[in-house]
Order: sequence, then structure tokens, then C-alpha cells
Amino acid sequence: MKHATRRLGAVAVALALVAAACGDDDEATTETTAAPATTAAPATTTAPATTAAGGEEEEGEPAEAVCPSNLVIQTDWWPEIEHGGTYQLIGPNGTADPSLFTYSGPIDSKYAVGGSETVEVRAGGDAIEFQPVVAVMQTDQDITLGYVNTDDVIQSSGTVQVTGVAGTLEINPQFLQWDPTQLDIDPNDPASLGASGARILHFPGTTYMDWLVGKGYIDASQSDPNYGGAPDQWIAEGANFVQQGFVTNERYKYENLSEWKDGAPAPIDYVLIHDLGWQPYPAMYTVLTDRLEELSPCLEVLVPVLQQAWVDYLSDPTPMGDGLVAITEAYNNYWTITPELNAAGFELFESLGIGSNGPDSTYGNFDLDRVQGLYDEALPLLDSLGIEIAEGLTVDDVVTNAFIDDSIGMP
Repeated sequence: MKHATRRLGAVAVALALVAAACGDDDEATTETTAAPATTAAPATTTAPATTAAGGEEEEGEPAEAVCPSNLVIQTDWWPEIEHGGTYQLIGPNGTADPSLFTYSGPIDSKYAVGGSETVEVRAGGDAIEFQPVVAVMQTDQDITLGYVNTDDVIQSSGTVQVTGVAGTLEINPQFLQWDPTQLDIDPNDPASLGASGARILHFPGTTYMDWLVGKGYIDASQSDPNYGGAPDQWIAEGANFVQQGFVTNERYKYENLSEWKDGAPAPIDYVLIHDLGWQPYPAMYTVLTDRLEELSPCLEVLVPVLQQAWVDYLSDPTPMGDGLVAITEAYNNYWTITPELNAAGFELFESLGIGSNGPDSTYGNFDLDRVQGLYDEALPLLDSLGIEIAEGLTVDDVVTNAFIDDSIGMP
């Protein structure tokens, strides 16, 4: 188990690194062209563009320039369907830069508000050497929005404070997977993870692992924070352990593509982190809290556009889904997705409620009771780990619905 002081030190080191992405700047950019959609796109239901004051614009009247002309959004991983609503702001015909791992282009006219003319979406994870997104936001203020989970907002608040202004997905698709022929684990019983005695391979700094230990579901000795996102260890070691992943990605890969069991794909079993009881909002759009007032005029017009882009994407995911395939091909590394993998993931978006409205009819807003429940679970856990949060931090500092348009939601 990574000790708390080492984790805090990692954040401090990350804050000293001024780097937006990795790669060789001499490589040429690549324009992506997605395969044509297989079904006709439905008419969009994009809300009318609004000014910073919240009123509808007069026809022919230019939008007030309250947003950056180039809107930069830092994601937390490689391009994947879980990020599709953000890439939807550009559409499938933008430009992928394999040297910087960025995707950029003119903002689609449906979403052009506040003076933003172009959008740049940056890959995260090992594309930025696993630096925390909050640290990258702190060192590079060209970034307007960063993807941060609710629990990470709380945990990092003592060092870098950010506030969630809109959600991207309702349910965290992150899961723990295992080979059911080797490990006797009941997805409905968290304690069976511990009873199995199995090593759990996961990314470093994952709060849910500390929570599992703190609840007594697993032993600290089972934690192995050395996962890098690739299937190499799973294949090399015969899948004799539990590994984290995304139900919308790894499940399909291991059951259909990855030759890990006797030279062939094979079924896995799994449990969502959400279903274990740890329920952050994943990959929220966040801003630096000390920039919230400065960015508020922009967020008033931008957040409804983000909500609408997600509704449009999920209503007809194939065009941008194919665009994401092309982007990963342009980046040309171990992270790949396919139309078939995407299709399986989109089915899970619907069946598991991953891409859905909240308990109401609005997409992208926050259930404050849910956030309060996570906050109440997180505080004693972080205190036991010696991790200090911002003094006086409340749920209202962690997330806000102030910019949400309640009328925008999935039909």
C-alpha cells in the first residue's frame, strides 16, 4: 500500500512539472476522418446560444467573448467512448497530433458560444506521464476544464482546489475484473475480494482501494499500485490476480480480443466500483476554484453546451465513436479501440445507466446528497491516511449546479 506521505509527495512533484503532454514535437499531425455513420443522425435538440447574461442572442448578433477563443480541455486518459461528449464539441473531422496527443479543430457551430472558436482536447494518463490532472491544471492555466473524479477533488483539495461544474457520466464505469475459473469472488459480496487473498493490480493513488482496506473488505497487502493500463501483466502471469479496468473497454477486449487464457480470449467476471459502494462522479468537468469567479461568465453559457453535446453524442454515438477510433489510430500506441468494442460499450452505457440522466430528467448535474455521502465516507478515510484537505471544505466547494440547465437531458 502506498504510504500517504509518498502520495502527497507525488502531487508535490507533479506541481513542479510544467508539462501538458508528452511526445516528440517533430512528428507530423494527422487529420482524422471517421467512417460514415451507419444510421441517419437524428435532428439535434441543441438549446439556443445564450449570452453571458443568459438571454437568447439576437439573430446575427455575435456572442460576447466571455470564453477563451481556444477552449482547452484536459482529459484523464486516452480517447475513448467515455470522453465522447467532449470530442463532440469538434466532431469527427478534427486534427489529431500524435506528438502531443491532442485533438483539435473549430468548435462545431451548434456549440459555439461565449466567443470560443476552437477546441483542444488533451489526452491524459500516461500521455501526461500520469501526472494528476489537478496538478497539470495548476501549472498550465491555458486549460479551462479538467477531468477530475469527485473523490480526487476532495483528496487533492489541501494542495490544489478545483470545483466540479458539470458531470460527464452518471455512473463510474471503473471495475475490478478477475478470471472466474481461478478466483472464487462473489460480485455481490465485497468481502469476498479479501477472502480470495488475491493481489489487486491498480493505478497508484486510487482512493477506492484505501476505502476497501478501511472498510475491512480487503487486506492492505493485497494492494498492488503498479498498473499501467496495458494487459501485459495479466497475460504474462496467467491472470491469477484481480485487475482494475473499465467495464466499457477491458471487458470486451479480454473476452474477444486479448489472447490471455490458453492462447485465446475468455470470459471474465467483474464488479463495478460504484456497486461496491464507492460512488464518485467520474471525470467531472472541473475548474480551478480560485478561477471560478473569473470563469463564471463563460461557464454560464458553456456548461449548457457541454450538457447538450453529451446528449447529442449519446443519442447518436456512431459518428464520434468512429472518430475516436481514428484518433487512437493516429496516436499509434498500445491504446486502441474498435467500432465493435465501442458498440459493446455503448450497450453498457444504456443497460448499466453509465450515460444517463441523474435521478431527475437532467443530464450532467450533481445529486448533492450523493456527493455528501461520498464526502462523509472520504473525510475519516483521508484523515486516517494523514492526507489533509482544504480547511473548511464543504460539498458546495466540491461541486456546483449553478451553471446547469435543468431542461437539458436524455429523452
